Amino acid sequence: MKKKNAIFLLIVLAAFALLYWMGTFAEGPKKRTGLGRSPVLSANGEEIIFSYYKDGEAALYTVPSSGGKAQLLLQPQTLDSFVRPAYSPDGTKLLYIKEYEVEGKPYSQLMMYDFKKQQSLPLKDIDHYIKEAVFAPDGNLIYFIKAEGYQKSHNSDRLVPEDYDIYKMNLDTYKSKRITTFNLYSLSSLQVSNDGKYVMYSLYNGKDLVQRLNLETKKVKTVMPEPEYESGAANGPIIGSPALSPDGNTIAFSDVATSSENGTYLYEVFTMDINGDNVKQVTNFHEHVTSPVFFPGGEDLLVTVDQNFAAGQPDYEYWRVSKDGSKRDEIIIEIPKK
Repeated sequence: MKKKNAIFLLIVLAAFALLYWMGTFAEGPKKRTGLGRSPVLSANGEEIIFSYYKDGEAALYTVPSSGGKAQLLLQPQTLDSFVRPAYSPDGTKLLYIKEYEVEGKPYSQLMMYDFKKQQSLPLKDIDHYIKEAVFAPDGNLIYFIKAEGYQKSHNSDRLVPEDYDIYKMNLDTYKSKRITTFNLYSLSSLQVSNDGKYVMYSLYNGKDLVQRLNLETKKVKTVMPEPEYESGAANGPIIGSPALSPDGNTIAFSDVATSSENGTYLYEVFTMDINGDNVKQVTNFHEHVTSPVFFPGGEDLLVTVDQNFAAGQPDYEYWRVSKDGSKRDEIIIEIPKK
């Protein structure tokens, strides 16, 4: 009898464990909630627009650059995410990317929001993958990064975009023109200089590079840290998120500064002159610091700090730091509950 009771108890416990597992894990991994990675500043530096994820979907919010209560700007109506915002020079319009997925294939549509009309306009069809976009200083041209095709991921059956190049669009005619023929697997951090003469971007082509494209001569110049600079990465610099200062003389970028006790790379923000000289470390968070953005005047930077890098879902914070690294203040943001 004791044996039968023991067997019965084991069956009950197994059934309970199965029901618990089904109730807990049947919906799959919990989707991320929190700040997005790439906030942007208004032209006067007084406002930040950023993505905020809730259960894996991102809306766009605004908040004073000093922090405070955020305000919802754009909320997706379907299973989309709004990411990569970019202000127009006069602050009346906003570019952003509408991301979505169909049967394992990612898409992203280039959108433009008019603050005066409080309306969004699609600038490209839905069957493209556009990574990011920025305004030219005159506000009539935009530049964007678009993938020409897809390939299978090495780690899954999903498709990933490839063959990236830079395009421009005239907002008077809405006609686009391809201006590069890179066909790259990785291309990002697009930025137009304030004089409108060149675009800067980062790419991976066997190694990480920062380049400037002269829009008149079509000549490309690679900008890398001076030979004396020693990255904390074993195989050379892993340069990410380069950002150009307002005067065009300084580039801020993210790179490996050191490693944690378990060997995880720790990224900080550095600055260098436009020719790669005079490299200086700005931040000292001992975390993953990325996506620097210069405030007007060029003396301060907005940076994104991931407090949970290489440990699952990211946990981003926004900080304002001085270019010389002497000051830093977290930008505390309160997200409305509704």
